[in-house]
Amino acid sequence: MERSCSSCPRPSSSPPIREWSNREVGDVMKRYSVPDWPLLATYLISEASLEGSSRWSSYIDALPRQPYSLLYWTRTEIDAYLVASPIRERAISRISDVIGTYNDLRDRIFSKYPDLFPEKVYNMENFRWSFGILFSRLVRLESMDGKVALVPWADMLNHSPEVDAFLDYDKSSQGIVFTTDRSYQPGEQVFISYGKKSSGELLLSYGFVPKEGTNPNDSVEFMVSLNKSDECYKEKLQALKKHGLSESESFPLRVTGWPVELMAYAFLVVSPPEMIQRFEEMAVAASNKGSSKPALNYPELDEQALQFILDCCESSIKKYTKYLEGAKGSAEVSINTKQANRTLLLKQLARDLCISERRILYRSQYILRRRLRDMRAGGELKALSLFNGLRNLFK
Repeated sequence: MERSCSSCPRPSSSPPIREWSNREVGDVMKRYSVPDWPLLATYLISEASLEGSSRWSSYIDALPRQPYSLLYWTRTEIDAYLVASPIRERAISRISDVIGTYNDLRDRIFSKYPDLFPEKVYNMENFRWSFGILFSRLVRLESMDGKVALVPWADMLNHSPEVDAFLDYDKSSQGIVFTTDRSYQPGEQVFISYGKKSSGELLLSYGFVPKEGTNPNDSVEFMVSLNKSDECYKEKLQALKKHGLSESESFPLRVTGWPVELMAYAFLVVSPPEMIQRFEEMAVAASNKGSSKPALNYPELDEQALQFILDCCESSIKKYTKYLEGAKGSAEVSINTKQANRTLLLKQLARDLCISERRILYRSQYILRRRLRDMRAGGELKALSLFNGLRNLFK
């Protein structure tokens, strides 16, 4: 297949009232100015409830009834299988947000119009399904100022981290267009990019983890914290809070390295009391909120800061290793084949994610150890040179 464009149906983001099959439901939602995400979730449930009478019935029938996103993991499964990964906290937060959104809609709108929003249709289980569809299929259209949309059928293209092709709105054709980034042969699968996402983000929204080493955008959220026993703890925390940070922060760690913000945070953690006048500039650099990138020039702290990051890195590696070794030897008795298959799938996804994230930490550990070794070797050579110079002076 030659490099080409394919037009898809017009976006259904924030659908005008005329596009709601049940116009009364649409009128109520508009009256309450419901934001895009919960509006689309409600729209999807409304159309699905109409079955064959909805103009989107063929598309809705083709959607999975249980998306593989982490919304469908139980809290017990999240705690057990993602115990070593920072994605655990994001999964818990996302589930809480979905539940909170549903409760808000129920209390403000659904309960006031029970005939329009019967609980057998507009319930938590259906909202879990609709939000699962949105998280795994919603498209952000850059040409429409980042407006979000569901694009039927086009959202069934599979993701490849090696592809740099996206869906976007085309004004001339007034449709959603997908332009491939290379030529395809007849019968060859066409891929699209879901965005430059880490393996954890792909699991969170889409329910899969790429094969180890195949995701060039992979990263792991790396947690660092102030030391509460530090005599300048209060002053450092004050500087961080002033610029929107807290005593514990996470930064994206990649195979290619770590961000300057992490280094700035590390400088602040290890800085001694006599550097109190520079705490704020370190906090600004860590927050990345300054008008320009400040020069992180604290040569007297380089070794300590790198050692601090290395210690945190090795602590994280231990957590991953403990989980992976435990998961390898654990055996579970499942009630039925369906549950056994589910348990096996979730454990494999969690294992793949942990291996992928630990790989990044191992790479960072190697780089940090090498840098520290070179710094310390350089210091030993300088000391030896100085000693030999003094010895020659006294001969």
